[in-house]
Amino acid sequence: MRIRAASRAALATMCAMGALLAAGCKEAQDIREELGWSKQPDAPPPAPVVSLEDRWVPADAAVADASQATWATRWWQWTGRFDGQPPYADRDGSRCAQHQDGPVWFLAGTDGTFDAVRTCAIPADRHVFVPLIAWAVADAGSGSAAPCTQKQQRAANFVEHVFTGLVLLDGRPVGQYQRMRVAGGECFTATTGEAAVATDGYWLMLKPLPAGQHTLAIAAGYREGPRQSLQNFQYTLEVQGVDAPDADAVAQEDGEGGFDDAADLADEVEAVE
Repeated sequence: MRIRAASRAALATMCAMGALLAAGCKEAQDIREELGWSKQPDAPPPAPVVSLEDRWVPADAAVADASQATWATRWWQWTGRFDGQPPYADRDGSRCAQHQDGPVWFLAGTDGTFDAVRTCAIPADRHVFVPLIAWAVADAGSGSAAPCTQKQQRAANFVEHVFTGLVLLDGRPVGQYQRMRVAGGECFTATTGEAAVATDGYWLMLKPLPAGQHTLAIAAGYREGPRQSLQNFQYTLEVQGVDAPDADAVAQEDGEGGFDDAADLADEVEAVE
């Protein structure tokens, strides 16, 4: 019994000494690192941000033999065909397939008074055209008739006060919003019987998407003194057609970014600017 008790006491002493030695070694290692005698482990590099810039068409490039200024005019004329229920007031995407024809499929933003979450089925092989934030100006601010040049100047003034913009396609950023500005050409009539308008803004023209489901999230903001307008909307796009081998090529590995991602990242852009 005495031998066993002595052995246990010796073992306990060895364990205590081992713990103290380990603690001392850790403290010595910390001191060496602080003095620069021992190299500290490098922090892992941040994950690269993979942009899908090749998915959008630059603002100065034509689509189906028409400039994007022409497509902006046609977009406003499309919104004028809805008899008092414009597509930008749509909350769930139920009107997204109405009055669509031709090689470009129009998507709507909002009127700035609500955040929209929409679902839209679109045919394959269609370009997609949607405003980040845009204006159609019918007068020069005086309430009276004005020449087209004055309407264009007022529309341009609105655009110059856009302070942030972001597009996420399947969780990845698509280009820089500053490169998506499309100023309209001549003034045009959006709705029969209404005054001619000038348009200016930031627009996204996407190349045809692979078949399958995609998430498109957009956020943009305008502020001029006390006046401001915020766009924040998301589409789940169901691209119809035969499955393409690269249908998932634009999906983000860590999940699909969406509505909250676009808004949060836009806030980060504002903070940086």
